[in-house]
Amino acid sequence: MEKFKRNLVWAGSLSIAAALFQAAIGFSPFWSLYFGAPEALIKNTSSLIIVSLFIAAILLLFGLYALSGAGYIRPLPWLKQMLVLISGIYLLRGLLFVPELIVVLGIYEISIPVAPRFITFSIGSLFIGLIYLIGTIGGWNNLSPKKKLYNRV
Repeated sequence: MEKFKRNLVWAGSLSIAAALFQAAIGFSPFWSLYFGAPEALIKNTSSLIIVSLFIAAILLLFGLYALSGAGYIRPLPWLKQMLVLISGIYLLRGLLFVPELIVVLGIYEISIPVAPRFITFSIGSLFIGLIYLIGTIGGWNNLSPKKKLYNRV
């Protein structure tokens, strides 16, 4: 297996795992609050479930695009552009670790508390974004819909 495909499979698998996790915690106000959901959302269980499933659907779509880029499912529309966008979303979310770290270390104080575990979540997003980016760049020339990318099983 080509290295870019391996990276995209890893990225897609991590996104799908995150989607399943997001869907599961949406049914638990306690866990949703622990993982960063706002208290206002926690108070309305039906809204919490809807928002959680919506986010899970987006993460699942991210995973499907990565698997499409790796050739494990048929090519999806705007494959290159979407992989770049998904990489950017994960990387931007991951870069939040910098201000979170500054607040947790007490260098700068804000009115909203930042739990140290949020730094871990941000670094995880940064890691997934880097895997997406490396896979996308590595396979850029192979991601054309005219190339035979799809692996028939």
